[in-house]
This record gives sequence, structure tokens and C-alpha cells, in this order.
Amino acid sequence: MQSAPELIVLISKKLKLNAINRTKMHESKMEELKNKVEAVLFSSGKKMSVEEIARLCRTTAVTIIQQLQELKNDYDSKNSSLLLIDEGDGWKLTVREQYSSVVRKIVAETELTKTMMETLAVIAWKAPVLQSGIIKVRTNKAYDHLRELESSGFISREKHGRTKLLRLTERFFNYFDLRNAEEVKEKFRVEEAKGEPQAASSENVQQVSPEGESRDSEERNYSGKAQGSDRTTSP
Repeated sequence: MQSAPELIVLISKKLKLNAINRTKMHESKMEELKNKVEAVLFSSGKKMSVEEIARLCRTTAVTIIQQLQELKNDYDSKNSSLLLIDEGDGWKLTVREQYSSVVRKIVAETELTKTMMETLAVIAWKAPVLQSGIIKVRTNKAYDHLRELESSGFISREKHGRTKLLRLTERFFNYFDLRNAEEVKEKFRVEEAKGEPQAASSENVQQVSPEGESRDSEERNYSGKAQGSDRTTSP
């Protein structure tokens, strides 16, 4: 039978061991949560609010803020091509500036064809713009581009009379690292000043106006009779 002092020592050791195990379990749980946060930001490819991340990770906003800060410190302390940015209203996992041009070129080539990029450039220059105006410039082949661009999340299309109104989405701005539509137009103006041609004859595309509203009902059958009506301008 153990004496009282021996029993006290045994209990004390047991309590310390339990405390160590709890600490390890907590650290392991937090490390796993931090990995989840990183995975969410990486897979989304866009700026996300703390509340949105917390909902996806099924925890509190306070806990997420702690993990985001730790994750940011991790990236800042190692020589990584990635960095985590706190933009005030959200967090974004992105590529460091010195690697952005390489990544942008690779991603653009793998996700979007050259002709789709040209169509997107015309939309970006004049957005919000009527679909009929884009078809006038890019011809009927642009219908396929528009469907693909909408499916990829770069543009949105909404009914506007007999045509559709095209807008740039948040994914577009995040993808090309632009803040807003005005910054897009400023980049076009800079390139124009350098003597570069504007995006695929975009000067011929009118922004939203009533004149274009009667043209796009032909999208449903553009492979038939309608094909000739919009082939008025070459890209």
C-alpha cells in the first residue's frame, strides 16, 4: 500500500501528464485548423472575409483571426513565393509580386484561349456593355466565348430587353489583381499611350445604351439564319 506522500507525488505526475497531453492535443487541433484555413484560401483563389472562413471551417471568427495571423507569420518568416494579405475587409492568399507575371501568363494560357482573352478584353474596356455590341465587334463566334467566360466566373450576363447586359465579376478583378473597373480602363489608357492597339477594336463597342437592345434575340439560333446579321465587323 502506497503512503500518502507517494500517492501525492503519483497524482501530481498524473496531472502534469494530463496537462501536457491536453496541450499537445490543443496544439494539434489548432495546427489542423490552420491547415484548413490555408486550404480554404488556396482553393477559393479570392479574398475571403473572416466570417466566411469561420463558417466553412466551423469555428468562431476570433479563432480564425488567430489562425490567420499565425499563417501570415509563417509565410512572412520563410522564403515562400506565396504571401497572405490582410486587406481589411478580407484575407487573400496570393503570389508575391516578383512571381505574379509568370503565374498570370501560365494561368491565362491554361484557362483561357487567346481568342477568349481578346473577347474578355473588349468587355473589360467597356463594361458594363451590351452583348449585342460585343457580337458586332467579335462576330458570332463570341457567343461561345461569352458562355465560357460566364461559366468560368469572369463575367455575368443578365437580361436587358432583347439582349443581355455584361458585367465584370469579382473573380475577374481578383484574377487579374485589379481593384475596380476604373483601374482596368486606366491600364488600357496607359497601353494606348505607349502605342499599343486597344483591345480588339474595343473603340467600336458602345457602352449600355438603348440602341443595342433589339439585336441579341438571334443568339438562340445564330448557327442558322442569324449568322449573317451580326457578321458586320471583323475582330
